[in-house]
Amino acid sequence: AKTLLIYGSLTGNTEGLAYKLQALAQNQGKEIVVKNALDADLADLQGDQSTYILACSTWDDGLPQADFVEFLERIKPSLINLADKKVAVLGCGDSNYVHFCGATTIIEEVFIKKMGANKIIDTLRIDGYPESEENQALFQNWAEKLIALLD
Repeated sequence: AKTLLIYGSLTGNTEGLAYKLQALAQNQGKEIVVKNALDADLADLQGDQSTYILACSTWDDGLPQADFVEFLERIKPSLINLADKKVAVLGCGDSNYVHFCGATTIIEEVFIKKMGANKIIDTLRIDGYPESEENQALFQNWAEKLIALLD
């Protein structure tokens, strides 16, 4: 598959969106491999994928979910050049907190600013429960645009 989605999820909301995106892509004839950040490492960024989708919930004071933090720690010592790769970012959070979806900002910092990946779509920040009607519509719209950009 040309697209790898790496997610960090504590309550299952982000994981659910990852697999929903995979199913929507399959319906369009495109394959997305989904991997838990717990099981991801530098080798996953050195394969033949053209696109990475990074999905993570925000916890504490604007930090990525713990498994995703550990993934970032594993790849940070050898920040590779991803200038020829595409990236999309998705996050779940709660706007009642100061750093709403802060994890997405951290992920963009690492993958886009430091590693040079090309952001192909505006970051999707889900506020509250992904199951809400408004968030379902937001996600569906974003997913359709993203899938059209995939190889």
